[in-house]
Amino acid sequence: MSSAVVSFDLDGVLAEPPFGWNPAINRDVSMQLASEQASVRQPESRDRLGKILTHTWYRFRFVLRPPRPGALEAVRIAARMHPVIVLTGRHERGRRQTQAWLEQHGFGQFVDELIMNESRYSSARYKEAALRARQVVAHVDDDAATAALLARNGIAVALLDWPRNRGLEFPPGVVRHANMYECSDWLGRRETAGDQP
Repeated sequence: MSSAVVSFDLDGVLAEPPFGWNPAINRDVSMQLASEQASVRQPESRDRLGKILTHTWYRFRFVLRPPRPGALEAVRIAARMHPVIVLTGRHERGRRQTQAWLEQHGFGQFVDELIMNESRYSSARYKEAALRARQVVAHVDDDAATAALLARNGIAVALLDWPRNRGLEFPPGVVRHANMYECSDWLGRRETAGDQP
Protein backbone atom coordinates (compact mmCIF):
# COMPACT_ATOMS: atom_id res chain seq x y z
CA MET A 1 0.00 0.00 0.00
CA SER A 2 1.26 3.46 -0.92
CA SER A 3 2.23 6.05 1.73
CA ALA A 4 0.22 8.64 -0.18
CA VAL A 5 -3.25 9.21 1.25
CA VAL A 6 -6.81 9.87 0.10
CA SER A 7 -8.76 12.19 2.38
CA PHE A 8 -12.49 12.65 2.80
CA ASP A 9 -14.49 15.41 4.42
CA LEU A 10 -17.28 14.12 6.64
CA ASP A 11 -20.44 16.24 6.71
CA GLY A 12 -22.01 16.62 3.28
CA VAL A 13 -19.62 13.98 1.89
CA LEU A 14 -19.76 10.82 4.03
CA ALA A 15 -22.66 11.92 6.25
CA GLU A 16 -25.94 13.49 5.18
CA PRO A 17 -26.51 16.95 6.63
CA PRO A 18 -29.75 17.51 8.55
CA PHE A 19 -32.85 17.50 6.33
CA GLY A 20 -30.60 17.18 3.25
CA TRP A 21 -29.72 20.89 3.53
CA ASN A 22 -26.09 21.99 3.53
CA PRO A 23 -25.92 25.74 4.37
CA ALA A 24 -22.41 25.83 5.89
CA ILE A 25 -20.56 25.69 2.55
CA ASN A 26 -18.06 28.55 2.21
CA ARG A 27 -18.33 30.04 -1.32
CA ASP A 28 -15.09 32.07 -1.16
CA VAL A 29 -13.08 30.43 -3.96
CA SER A 30 -10.57 33.31 -4.03
CA MET A 31 -8.53 32.11 -1.04
CA GLN A 32 -4.81 32.01 -1.79
CA LEU A 33 -2.11 29.79 -0.33
CA ALA A 34 -1.24 30.43 3.29
CA SER A 35 1.90 32.54 3.68
CA GLU A 36 2.88 30.87 6.94
CA GLN A 37 3.51 27.25 7.84
CA ALA A 38 0.79 27.20 10.46
CA SER A 39 0.45 24.33 12.88
CA VAL A 40 -2.85 22.47 12.91
CA ARG A 41 -2.73 21.48 16.55
CA GLN A 42 -3.36 24.54 18.66
CA PRO A 43 -5.69 23.14 21.30
CA GLU A 44 -8.13 25.28 23.16
CA SER A 45 -8.29 25.10 26.93
CA ARG A 46 -10.66 22.47 28.30
CA ASP A 47 -12.97 24.80 30.17
CA ARG A 48 -16.26 24.00 31.86
CA LEU A 49 -18.28 24.96 28.76
CA GLY A 50 -16.11 22.63 26.66
CA LYS A 51 -16.85 19.71 28.97
CA ILE A 52 -20.58 20.46 28.88
CA LEU A 53 -20.53 20.58 25.06
CA THR A 54 -18.63 17.28 24.91
CA HIS A 55 -21.29 15.54 26.99
CA THR A 56 -24.38 17.14 25.41
CA TRP A 57 -24.25 18.98 22.07
CA TYR A 58 -21.58 16.79 20.45
CA ARG A 59 -23.25 13.64 21.72
CA PHE A 60 -26.52 14.38 19.90
CA ARG A 61 -25.55 16.69 17.04
CA PHE A 62 -24.32 14.03 14.61
CA VAL A 63 -25.54 10.67 15.89
CA LEU A 64 -28.69 10.40 13.75
CA ARG A 65 -27.15 11.44 10.44
CA PRO A 66 -27.19 8.60 7.90
CA PRO A 67 -24.30 8.01 5.51
CA ARG A 68 -24.65 9.47 2.04
CA PRO A 69 -25.54 6.89 -0.61
CA GLY A 70 -22.37 5.51 -2.18
CA ALA A 71 -20.06 6.97 0.48
CA LEU A 72 -18.95 3.66 1.96
CA GLU A 73 -18.13 2.29 -1.49
CA ALA A 74 -16.02 5.38 -2.29
CA VAL A 75 -14.02 4.96 0.92
CA ARG A 76 -13.62 1.22 0.26
CA ILE A 77 -12.28 1.89 -3.24
CA ALA A 78 -9.83 4.50 -1.95
CA ALA A 79 -8.63 2.14 0.80
CA ARG A 80 -7.67 -0.56 -1.70
CA MET A 81 -4.49 1.32 -2.61
CA HIS A 82 -3.99 4.16 -0.13
CA PRO A 83 -4.41 4.94 3.56
CA VAL A 84 -7.64 6.86 4.09
CA ILE A 85 -7.99 9.96 6.25
CA VAL A 86 -11.26 11.49 7.36
CA LEU A 87 -10.49 15.19 7.67
CA THR A 88 -13.39 17.05 9.23
CA GLY A 89 -14.01 20.59 10.39
CA ARG A 90 -15.87 19.16 13.39
CA HIS A 91 -14.28 20.16 16.67
CA GLU A 92 -12.05 17.71 18.53
CA ARG A 93 -14.59 17.68 21.38
CA GLY A 94 -16.80 15.45 19.25
CA ARG A 95 -14.11 12.83 18.53
CA ARG A 96 -15.66 9.98 20.52
CA GLN A 97 -19.07 10.46 18.90
CA THR A 98 -17.59 10.88 15.43
CA GLN A 99 -15.45 7.75 15.77
CA ALA A 100 -18.52 5.82 16.96
CA TRP A 101 -20.49 7.05 13.92
CA LEU A 102 -17.75 5.87 11.55
CA GLU A 103 -17.68 2.45 13.22
CA GLN A 104 -21.46 2.12 13.29
CA HIS A 105 -21.78 2.75 9.56
CA GLY A 106 -18.89 0.51 8.44
CA PHE A 107 -16.30 3.20 7.66
CA GLY A 108 -14.06 2.35 10.61
CA GLN A 109 -12.51 -0.70 8.95
CA PHE A 110 -11.27 1.44 6.04
CA VAL A 111 -10.24 4.67 7.83
CA ASP A 112 -6.63 4.89 9.00
CA GLU A 113 -6.89 8.27 10.69
CA LEU A 114 -9.56 10.72 11.88
CA ILE A 115 -8.32 14.32 11.97
CA MET A 116 -10.53 16.87 13.71
CA ASN A 117 -10.20 20.62 14.05
CA GLU A 118 -8.85 21.81 17.37
CA SER A 119 -7.16 24.86 15.85
CA ARG A 120 -8.11 28.51 15.65
CA TYR A 121 -8.38 28.25 11.85
CA SER A 122 -11.43 28.20 9.59
CA SER A 123 -12.23 24.80 8.12
CA ALA A 124 -10.56 25.55 4.76
CA ARG A 125 -7.34 26.89 6.33
CA TYR A 126 -7.26 24.05 8.85
CA LYS A 127 -7.56 21.45 6.08
CA GLU A 128 -4.85 23.20 4.06
CA ALA A 129 -2.51 23.06 7.07
CA ALA A 130 -3.41 19.44 7.85
CA LEU A 131 -2.67 18.24 4.31
CA ARG A 132 0.29 20.49 3.49
CA ALA A 133 2.93 18.09 4.83
CA ARG A 134 1.31 14.94 3.40
CA GLN A 135 1.41 13.34 0.00
CA VAL A 136 -2.26 13.47 -0.99
CA VAL A 137 -3.53 11.55 -4.01
CA ALA A 138 -7.03 13.07 -3.81
CA HIS A 139 -9.36 14.87 -1.41
CA VAL A 140 -13.17 14.68 -1.46
CA ASP A 141 -15.11 17.68 -0.10
CA ASP A 142 -18.30 19.69 -0.53
CA ASP A 143 -16.93 23.07 0.57
CA ALA A 144 -16.13 25.43 -2.31
CA ALA A 145 -13.42 27.39 -0.48
CA THR A 146 -11.68 24.20 0.66
CA ALA A 147 -11.78 22.70 -2.84
CA ALA A 148 -10.28 25.82 -4.44
CA LEU A 149 -7.60 26.22 -1.77
CA LEU A 150 -6.48 22.59 -1.86
CA ALA A 151 -6.39 22.62 -5.67
CA ARG A 152 -4.06 25.64 -5.48
CA ASN A 153 -1.86 23.46 -3.26
CA GLY A 154 -1.63 20.89 -6.08
CA ILE A 155 -4.15 18.43 -4.62
CA ALA A 156 -6.73 16.79 -6.91
CA VAL A 157 -10.16 17.53 -5.44
CA ALA A 158 -13.47 15.78 -5.99
CA LEU A 159 -16.17 18.36 -5.22
CA LEU A 160 -19.55 16.90 -4.28
CA ASP A 161 -22.34 18.92 -5.84
CA TRP A 162 -24.55 21.01 -3.55
CA PRO A 163 -26.60 24.11 -4.43
CA ARG A 164 -24.25 26.40 -2.46
CA ASN A 165 -21.13 25.34 -4.39
CA ARG A 166 -22.64 25.84 -7.85
CA GLY A 167 -21.99 28.72 -10.23
CA LEU A 168 -18.42 29.32 -9.07
CA GLU A 169 -15.12 29.32 -10.98
CA PHE A 170 -12.61 26.81 -9.62
CA PRO A 171 -8.90 26.47 -10.33
CA PRO A 172 -7.66 23.45 -12.30
CA GLY A 173 -7.68 20.28 -10.23
CA VAL A 174 -11.28 20.50 -8.99
CA VAL A 175 -13.64 17.93 -10.52
CA ARG A 176 -17.35 18.21 -9.71
CA HIS A 177 -19.38 15.06 -9.02
CA ALA A 178 -23.15 14.84 -8.79
CA ASN A 179 -23.02 12.18 -6.08
CA MET A 180 -20.76 9.71 -4.28
CA TYR A 181 -21.29 7.06 -6.97
CA GLU A 182 -19.65 9.33 -9.55
CA CYS A 183 -16.90 10.03 -7.03
CA SER A 184 -16.33 6.27 -6.58
CA ASP A 185 -15.92 5.87 -10.33
CA TRP A 186 -13.44 8.79 -10.40
CA LEU A 187 -11.39 7.29 -7.56
CA GLY A 188 -11.41 3.90 -9.28
CA ARG A 189 -10.22 5.42 -12.57
CA ARG A 190 -7.44 7.28 -10.76
CA GLU A 191 -6.35 4.02 -9.15
CA THR A 192 -6.29 2.27 -12.54
CA ALA A 193 -4.37 5.15 -14.14
CA GLY A 194 -1.81 5.26 -11.33
CA ASP A 195 -3.32 8.38 -9.71
CA GLN A 196 -2.82 10.55 -12.77
CA PRO A 197 -5.28 13.43 -13.31
